[in-house]
Amino acid sequence: MPTHSPRPIALCLAAAFVLCGGIHRPASSQVVQGRLVDAVDDAGIGGAMVSLVDRSGNELSRVLSRDSGLFQLSTAIPGAYRLRADRIGYATTFSDYFDLAAGDTLSLRMVAAVQAVSLKGISAEGDRRCRVRPEDGLAVTRVWDEARKALAAAAWTQERGYYRYEMMRITRQLGREGRQVVSEDRSYDRSYRQAPYVSRPAEELIENGFAQLSASESVYWAPDADVLLSDAFLDTHCFRLKEDGEDGPGLVGLEFEPVPGRRLAEIGGTLWLGAESSQLERLDFQYRNLNLPDALLGADIGGTVEFQGLPNGTWIVDSWRIRMPRGTTKLNPLDGRIMTILEGLTVQGGDVLKVVGNEGTVLETNVGGRIAGFVFDSLRAALPGARVFVEGTGIEVTTDRQGRFELLHLDPGLYSVTYSHPYMERYSYRPEPFEVEVAEGAETAAQLNFAAPRVRRILDRLCQDEEQPGEEATIPGGGVLRNHGVLIGRVTDGEGNPLAGARVRVLARAFDISSIETRVVTTEMRAGRSGVAVLTNASGYYRACWVPVDTELDVAVLEPDQELDPNTLQVGYHLSDLISWREERVLIDSDSGFATLNLRVEPK
Repeated sequence: MPTHSPRPIALCLAAAFVLCGGIHRPASSQVVQGRLVDAVDDAGIGGAMVSLVDRSGNELSRVLSRDSGLFQLSTAIPGAYRLRADRIGYATTFSDYFDLAAGDTLSLRMVAAVQAVSLKGISAEGDRRCRVRPEDGLAVTRVWDEARKALAAAAWTQERGYYRYEMMRITRQLGREGRQVVSEDRSYDRSYRQAPYVSRPAEELIENGFAQLSASESVYWAPDADVLLSDAFLDTHCFRLKEDGEDGPGLVGLEFEPVPGRRLAEIGGTLWLGAESSQLERLDFQYRNLNLPDALLGADIGGTVEFQGLPNGTWIVDSWRIRMPRGTTKLNPLDGRIMTILEGLTVQGGDVLKVVGNEGTVLETNVGGRIAGFVFDSLRAALPGARVFVEGTGIEVTTDRQGRFELLHLDPGLYSVTYSHPYMERYSYRPEPFEVEVAEGAETAAQLNFAAPRVRRILDRLCQDEEQPGEEATIPGGGVLRNHGVLIGRVTDGEGNPLAGARVRVLARAFDISSIETRVVTTEMRAGRSGVAVLTNASGYYRACWVPVDTELDVAVLEPDQELDPNTLQVGYHLSDLISWREERVLIDSDSGFATLNLRVEPK
C-alpha cells in the first residue's frame, strides 16, 4: 500500500448523543437566572451566549438565551462573578460583578449593548505580524472576537448534541489536477448525534500532529470548534489579518499558522468572516510539515470546514472536506530508481442535509452544485424512465415524465455524465459520456441534454469498439464461417428475474460430432467451429459481437462454477464441453446480421 494511501476516514463522526432536558440543580450549587433584553424596546433577545465569568476571566458555565431572553446558569463554587453576553455582529455586553454565596439564587435583568460590530473596512496592511493571543485594541483581536462567538456557539451545541441530522458522507477520487471526478462513493445517515463532525481532542493533535503517515496508511484530521478555541491550539498558533482576494470576496480573513519550531504535522489556514454580517463562514486550511515525497507535496493537501448558524442561536459545521494525495510508484527510465508520482487526490468529508430538533426542522441546506437537463428520443419527444448517471460513481437519477433530470449535491469539478434506457440496455449499448464542469459557487445548474439514437443507429454502432475478425474460417467440406453477426438477448431465472454477471457461450458447429471416436477435439474439428463467451450486464442483457452468420449457433448459459476463458474458445476442448442441456440454437441471416435470443435458466 502506498505511503500516502488514506484508508481510514479522516474525521471521527460521533455516535453518541445527549437529549436536551430540564436543568438539574445540584444540592450545593449557586444559580443565576435572568433575562437579556434590548436597550431600545426592552424586548427579549434570544440566541445570545450568556456566560458566567470570574474575576480572572475564566468561564465557569454558559448557555444560550431562549427566544424570550430568559437564561439560567449555575456553579458549584461560591464567589464573585459577572455575566457576559455575546451576540454575533454586536458588541459584547458585561454585567457588574456580584457575589454568589453558598446556596444563592440571583435574578438579574441584563440590558444588551446596541452597538453593531462591522468588519467592513478592516485592512490587513496595517500590521502583518503573526501574533499569539493578540492583545486588546488590535484589529486582529476584533476579528477573532467575532469568530470566537460562532465557535463558542458551535462548541456549546456540540456538547449538548440534541439535534437529529440527515447527512451525506462522501469519498471521492479525483485526477491529478484535482478537477476530474474519477469515482465517488456516497452514504446517507439519519440519527441523533453529538455533532455532524467531531475532531480528535486538541491536546492529542498538538502533541501528536494533525496527520499520521506510515508505509501502510495515512490518516489526516481537521479541527472542529473545540480545537480552534482550545488553549493548546491558541498557544501554538499565531494570527494575523488577510485580505479577501479571490479566496473570499466580501470577506475578512483571519489567517493562522504554527508558531516557529513546530516540527509535527500541522495546519495553517484562514477563518473567513462576512465583512457586513461579522458571521463566520468557513475555515480553509492546508497541512504543513508533512513527511511526503516532493511529488505529493505539490498537490493541494488540505481541507475546508463550513459553519452554519441555526435560527435559535446554535451553530454547527454543516459541510467539511479533507483533500489527501494519492500516489503510486514507477521505475525511473533514466536511472532505474523507484520514483513516486502523484496519481490523484482522495477527498473525504460530508454534508448536513437536514437538521431536526424538538421544534421541528430547523435547517434544510441547499443542494450544492447541480447538473440538470432533458433526455429526448429520436423524435425529440421526452424520454421518461431514462437513467442519468455520473461514470465511476453511485450518483444517478431517473428522468421524470417530461424527460427531465437533476443531479444534486455536487462539489465543483469535472464530471463524466451519460445515460441509459431500457430500450438501449437490451442491446448493451451505452452512449459516449459528456464532460460537464460544475463551477465553484454557481447559482444555476450546469445544463446538459441528451438525444437518444434510433434503434437502427444503435445496431449500426453496436460492435464498433470491438475488432472484427479479419479472416473467415474454413470448415471441413469446403464451407466458410463468416464472422459478421451480432447476437443479443437477456438471461433470466425461472421466475423471470434478470441474471447479472451470467456467462453466455456462443459456439458454431459446422460438423457432425456423432462419428468422432476420440474424446478430445482434433485440429480438424477446431477448424470447424468458432465462438465467444460474454457476460450479462446488471440488467441481465448480453451481446456477442462478430459471431458466424448463415450457420447454426449453439448458445448456452454456463454453470456459475464452470471456468471458461473467452479468449481460448477457439482452442480445442474436451468433447463434453460441446454438450449442454441448457443450449438453445439460433441462426443469424447474413442479410440482417443481427438476431435476438433470450435464455431462461430453470433451477435443477
